[in-house]
Amino acid sequence: MSPLPSHEGLVGDLRNLRERGLLRLRDADLPAILLAARLRHPGLDAVGAAERLLAEAVERLGEGSLGQAAAYTFGLIQGTRDWAASDRRRRAAQVYGVSVERFRKHQERLVLAQVAEQMLALCGDGGPAAPEPRTIDRARIPVAAGAARVTVQVQPIELVTGVDILVSPENVYLEMSKPFMPSVSGALRRTGAKRGPSGDVVDDVIQRELHEWMAAYGRTGLPVAPGTVAPTGPGSLSMNGVRRIYHVAVAVPRTGSNLYDVAPPAIALAVGQVFRLAAAEQDSFTPPLRSMCFPLIGTGRGSLALRTGLHWLWTAIVENLERQPAWEVHLTVPVPEVAEAVVRALSR
Repeated sequence: MSPLPSHEGLVGDLRNLRERGLLRLRDADLPAILLAARLRHPGLDAVGAAERLLAEAVERLGEGSLGQAAAYTFGLIQGTRDWAASDRRRRAAQVYGVSVERFRKHQERLVLAQVAEQMLALCGDGGPAAPEPRTIDRARIPVAAGAARVTVQVQPIELVTGVDILVSPENVYLEMSKPFMPSVSGALRRTGAKRGPSGDVVDDVIQRELHEWMAAYGRTGLPVAPGTVAPTGPGSLSMNGVRRIYHVAVAVPRTGSNLYDVAPPAIALAVGQVFRLAAAEQDSFTPPLRSMCFPLIGTGRGSLALRTGLHWLWTAIVENLERQPAWEVHLTVPVPEVAEAVVRALSR
């Protein structure tokens, strides 16, 4: 076997590649990366092997700040391949919420070093591993959203961890679903309640705080405008790392029935309000709020077709991310078959 390249050599090549960009990969002098690429992908063209190795190494860093910053640094996010090195560095700095100069001196060095570590691990594997059987259960799937990425989480929203803000669709009276109902609102109310030693509810925290919000704005027993967003605390969902619940009023009850209507434009209004409220509250928390998670608003009891609800939700998310690209956005889809359809639709 050929000797492995040195870590120092890989870091130097990665620094060179960051400056030149993937569009100039074929003309770049990258001896350490090309050696690692030949070891990892001996049957590929040198340039194709190098780019695949880079993508694999960055993917191994995961979907947190380190992985996202690395992906922007090298132009691996869809739509960033032809960005200038300065633009890629600026966007990577935004992932960490630091200045470009601080990122260059600190986080960028860590990014390059960690990508080099992953390259060494990959080229020492003796070639690409056999593909694992694909399963979508509990998966976290990144999907391009313009210049940003949105992660599709295949699990119920009440099991989502490490996300600051969960979005809960409500009716325009801002009355949460009963705790036993199979809805996002009911699940968050049930999981967020504080319980005694025997499991009995001692404080219906989230609904109580929602009632307090309605009273403060003089809307008790009255509807609010579709698209309105009311914030509450997370109750017991704080154990999942959740810090806020944003209740979006989108469902209008049908008189004389248990059915609801959701006007698609109300979804877009609500998404925009979520981003605006999050920006307003962001720095009131330590550390600042930086992530939010949406369910498929309107496609449950709101009776919207999946295609329609997803279109309005996704369009609004992408538009708002273009204005506020630093937010980390998740979609939660509890059913694997539905998640596959969602990922296929968004990937187009």
